[in-house]
Amino acid sequence: MSLDIIAVEGRAALKRFVRLPNSLYRGMPGFVPHLTMERMGLLDPAKAPFFRHGEAQYWIAERDGIPVGRISAQIDHAQPAEAFGNAGMFGCMDAADDAEAVAALIATAEAWLRGRGKEKVFGPCMLSMNEETGLLVDSFERRPMIMVPWHPPYLEKLILDCGYEPIRDLHFWELPHKTIEDYGGADRVAGFARKSGLTLRSLDRKHASRDIEIMRNVYNDAWRDNWGFVPLQPEDLDGIANDLKPIIPPEAGMIVERDGAPLGVAMVIPNIEDMTHDLGGDPSPLGWLRLGWRMLRRRYRSGRVILFGVAHECRDTVLGALITAMMVAELTARRSVQNLDLFEAGWVLDNNRRLVKMLEQAGAERVRTVRLFDKAL
Repeated sequence: MSLDIIAVEGRAALKRFVRLPNSLYRGMPGFVPHLTMERMGLLDPAKAPFFRHGEAQYWIAERDGIPVGRISAQIDHAQPAEAFGNAGMFGCMDAADDAEAVAALIATAEAWLRGRGKEKVFGPCMLSMNEETGLLVDSFERRPMIMVPWHPPYLEKLILDCGYEPIRDLHFWELPHKTIEDYGGADRVAGFARKSGLTLRSLDRKHASRDIEIMRNVYNDAWRDNWGFVPLQPEDLDGIANDLKPIIPPEAGMIVERDGAPLGVAMVIPNIEDMTHDLGGDPSPLGWLRLGWRMLRRRYRSGRVILFGVAHECRDTVLGALITAMMVAELTARRSVQNLDLFEAGWVLDNNRRLVKMLEQAGAERVRTVRLFDKAL
């Protein structure tokens, strides 16, 4: 049986690439197809924000003319050298349980990166560290969540067999269903906040671009020293804001300020998978009408914290702890206001003991793990 690795060229081939997981994984427990239109927005060089600061190539593996896998190789020019060294990435890693096909796809991606002077490869990422990152290694049948990858259980072994080593686990945590009163001492926290001159406000939809830029700057400042940090670019959040603007309520974002200076930010995005899970990758006209109605009525029941950060100047200070407590309490309170029955925060590094301790103290539960791998070229 012949195996061919075919480079993706042109829009028709890209749509075939985008739709491939839907045929590979159809019927597997836990797999839910993504909308082709949404995936094209992430992967099409003419549309995707990544291509303003990166480059990529896609391939499909065919066995006797039947697609059995896909992969990407990419270079993110926004990635600091100290994050991973002179490294490129592989991503969009989806395949049948076919060791030969996976090995051939990975070898092709490695060759592309090697030809561009890269000395190491890590992944999977689609397409950057700030998008869907890692390989799902547990909770395969858990409810799907926006910007969380799904992979079949067999794929990890096939990647390891190609000489890769795990480098980091990234965890997702489910936040408890509490109101601010459940925390005990909420009034005390509010009192300390007032004495410290702290105020918390929601996202101003009339000045959304300004507030999203504030969030980006505080987030980048907060996490700049963390392992694997790649600064968010303006276009990275613009894409999220534009795609989800119709269904993001003002309370989805919050900014903590003192004397007008932003010191803490948090942002929750609605889980669009709640509204698309039964529509397939390419909905019928009736399916699109259903989706439009669901978006108009905000028919989602879960959400994900994608931004959470406290300014670097407040790190390891009483003020920083107070800002964190304010935002965690407010996030859980707003979950009740929005009537969400599932609320996840991620990703959290496996070695971030401070944040893990805070989540545990708040009653959060670790519910998913994605894993990154690397290899010297």
